[in-house]
Amino acid sequence: METTALRKRGNVLRLIRRGRRNARQRCMIDAMECPLCFDPLTIPIFQCDNGHIACFTCLHKLKQKCATCSLKTRSRNRAMERVLELLRVPCPNVELGCSEIISFAETSTHLDICAFTQRACPFSSCDHFVCFNKDLYEHNIAKHCESSYMFECGKPVFIYPMSGKRVILKEQTTEGEGEIVIVECFDTPQGRIFYASCIGPGEEELSYTFKLFSSCSDRLWFESDLNRVRQVSDELPDEHFMLIPSCMCPDYKFYICINRQTEEDDE
Repeated sequence: METTALRKRGNVLRLIRRGRRNARQRCMIDAMECPLCFDPLTIPIFQCDNGHIACFTCLHKLKQKCATCSLKTRSRNRAMERVLELLRVPCPNVELGCSEIISFAETSTHLDICAFTQRACPFSSCDHFVCFNKDLYEHNIAKHCESSYMFECGKPVFIYPMSGKRVILKEQTTEGEGEIVIVECFDTPQGRIFYASCIGPGEEELSYTFKLFSSCSDRLWFESDLNRVRQVSDELPDEHFMLIPSCMCPDYKFYICINRQTEEDDE
């Protein structure tokens, strides 16, 4: 009986210590969040003369004006950046099965490629459906087969992107799993923006090429790396997009070609 009691007491003490460690870790992680958007801080970090910090995204949204005291936010907080470089934390998906220990500054990047990150279905009719990446391809085949395009790497596919609507492309494969690529279109005062991204993790780097042929004999060609994302944001991209000027002939044929990058391509 005494041995059992000691064992139970030891288990309780271990749980208490673990709870304290988790609490300290949560406090540390909370301190490493942007106080404005609450996203994990990433390098670079900026501060005003009073020491109020902001992440790079919030800095530009507020036009370098401090949200707390209205002073200009121009200086880099090198000390906080160094802390981010040294701080190591478990992956946020630890309860789902990921055992990776990562740099806090790389948390967002890791989540984009983590196999345990929950992915949202890119179809607007399934906004509330989330699953592991390995199940997302099967879900799209089962539920949205007729609403998407199939593609093979290296072969161009004719698509008809429209402003405000997503074009979904699924890789044609016999292995049951493949890449899911989303093409988005945005109308702006300068012209029409086209952007492609890939949902889900993967060690292989992908690139894509947009080819446009207009009825006025105009031709446009755009090539870029394909960004991997956790979900479609419906927001204007900051990079890796194609802009078609408003003055260009409105009638055109649009193609996309997706490629896997090889070591020979990198050389």
